[in-house]
Formats: sequence, C-alpha cells, structure tokens
Amino acid sequence: MIRNKFKGIIRKAAIKILNMEFDTQDRNPTEIPKSGFDESKIPKVVDGSGDTPGPNHKEDIGRTWVSAQLAGGVVPLIIDIRPPNEIVAGKIPTSILMSGEYIKKHLDLLPAKDLRIIIYDQTGDLGSQEISLWLREQGWLLARRLKGGYAEWLEQDEPIDTPKVYAGAKYNIGEPVAVKKIHGFVHKVLTSQEKICYEIWVEDQGVIGIYSEEEMLHP
Repeated sequence: MIRNKFKGIIRKAAIKILNMEFDTQDRNPTEIPKSGFDESKIPKVVDGSGDTPGPNHKEDIGRTWVSAQLAGGVVPLIIDIRPPNEIVAGKIPTSILMSGEYIKKHLDLLPAKDLRIIIYDQTGDLGSQEISLWLREQGWLLARRLKGGYAEWLEQDEPIDTPKVYAGAKYNIGEPVAVKKIHGFVHKVLTSQEKICYEIWVEDQGVIGIYSEEEMLHP
C-alpha cells in the first residue's frame, strides 16, 4: 500500500514538472485514432497476385477466379483449344471446343468485344497465350489465357465435364478416325433429323472439314 502511494506521488510530480496533462487525459475507447499517412498515396492493386492472376491482369486469368465465377453462376465464354484426344478425358464445365485456327476463321461465333473470353490449353503454354493475344489485337480486349491450363485445373481437383456421348452416333468426340487417308480425331458431333456428321481435327492443320459417317473409317 505504501509502495502504491509512493508511486502515485511520483506520477503527480512528473505530470506537473513535465507538463504531461494532455497524455494523461481519459480517452474514449471507441475513438479511432487518426492515421499519420495519406491514404491517397497507397497504390491501387491492378494485377492479380502470385500464381492466381485476377480479372485485372492484362494477359492471364487465374484458376481460382474462374472457379469462383463458375460456382457463382457468372460464367464468361471459356474456349478449350486442345486437340480432341485430350478433350475426351474431360474439360472445364461450360467450355466449348474450338481449335485456334477455327477461332480465327469464325470470329462471328464470338461474343461482343466488351465481354470476357478465356482461352485454355493443356498446360497454358500450348497455344492459349498466342490465341488470347491475337484476339486482343482483333478488339476482344478482355481475352485472357488461363494460367496453368487444364493440367492445373485438374491437379487442384476443380469440377470437370466429360464430352457428351451422342445416341446413335458411330463416333464420339476424341475418337481417332481416317478421312480420305488422312488420320485425325472427331472434334465435334453434328446431329440433325436427317443424319449425323462429324467435324474432323488433324494435327498441325486443325479442323479440316465436316464429314458423314459414310466418308469416315476407324484408322
């Protein structure tokens, strides 16, 4: 008790001698102290961070952002440019299958130029970067490469779809076929009331045309 009383006397003397009244005033516990820096000087984040580029990145888009968009039902156009023999094992949900050359020849199939397009291949380094850059040069400024491609998507256990199997079709997406002695893969199955036709993809050439079952053979 005597010790506490002695401390109190010393404290009062210090306040009087050093003019510390302001520092010893009671403070409002809910009062937010004023910061000593100008918040306007803090640079805005314009790019994604690390290995998950965000929507403001100029060239890439990250897997986590795409996955969140799919989960939220806000889906941009996602284009899978892989060859059919890779697509058959699975693809990103809602993605459509279009080779790079097919995209260049069918720009009319793309959405308005102010909408986002995501291009992906197997690893992120097998054509998606070049195609997304080419699309930006044509005016689709929001075209982006999916960084890491389908390999990273699959590795992180994201949801996938497998290509549809068409009832009555002799061949399905990804199956090897031969047309006029040219070996390739079924890229798309086109159905109508009259007959079933197939869009054929050939390595180093892309889509070479549409053929009926009578014109095709298993290699």
